[in-house]
Amino acid sequence: MPAVLVLSAPAVAHDQFGPTNLPRRTSTDHLVAVNMVTDVQRVGPGQTFHLALIFDIEPQWRIYWKNPGEGAPPPQIKVQAPSGFEVGQTMWTRPGAFKTPLGPVYAYEGQAVLFVPVKAPMRLADGRVTLHAEIKWAVCKDVCVLGEARRSVIVETTHRPVESPEVADPILLKHRMRLPGSLDTVSGASVTFDGTLLSITGPAQGEKKAAYFPGHSRGVTYHEAEVTVTNDRFRVVVRVDLRPNNALGEPMVLGGLVALGEKLDDPCYDFQFQLPMPNGR
Repeated sequence: MPAVLVLSAPAVAHDQFGPTNLPRRTSTDHLVAVNMVTDVQRVGPGQTFHLALIFDIEPQWRIYWKNPGEGAPPPQIKVQAPSGFEVGQTMWTRPGAFKTPLGPVYAYEGQAVLFVPVKAPMRLADGRVTLHAEIKWAVCKDVCVLGEARRSVIVETTHRPVESPEVADPILLKHRMRLPGSLDTVSGASVTFDGTLLSITGPAQGEKKAAYFPGHSRGVTYHEAEVTVTNDRFRVVVRVDLRPNNALGEPMVLGGLVALGEKLDDPCYDFQFQLPMPNGR
């Protein structure tokens, strides 16, 4: 049987792709063109490669990051892979932050690429495999429109290890640079939480500005962050409200993205940690 995985968008947004009064279009809609490619020419045993979902967006329109803020639902991707292939969670590149009358939104304009890791089985034959993806998204300007598409890609397989697997595609290389690193790997960075205030500090790496994009978890509400950069160090302080009863039994997770500089190509780092369950559960 094929392996199927839904790459999760924020839970608050999932149901918004169900019955809705928003206009619904197909992949032929000129507002968003979606293409799917891989970052490899061939795949060897146990190798991890990536599906790259390339969204070309009509100027002045936006699609949304995994936590859209006050925006519309982010893209939802359902991948179907052959038996034995393991599909990982979506990898979100650095978004932009935009102010709206309703509040901040975190979104992509122009072109966005989302990466989906896939690991091949340890036993692999020479041949070809096909991977499919069903994609849903909301694209917004003055109004929001829902779109959907189905894409497929064929990947060559080999029973031998592949020494130089990646394709040097300039679009993929450009957007891969926008994937966040882990804040855990940054020397001198720290994250603390006292039950009310989340504090994040670390080296600013020569940048004069920084930004914080909050994560999303049921039962967790982030207030507006205070972000400062002084003496080549950034500091983010944000008040967090915890409501375990709103978590619907799910673990509550604190996290987010710290973005240095102002350009999408500047360094960014993500982090997350799970809070203890109430009553020690």
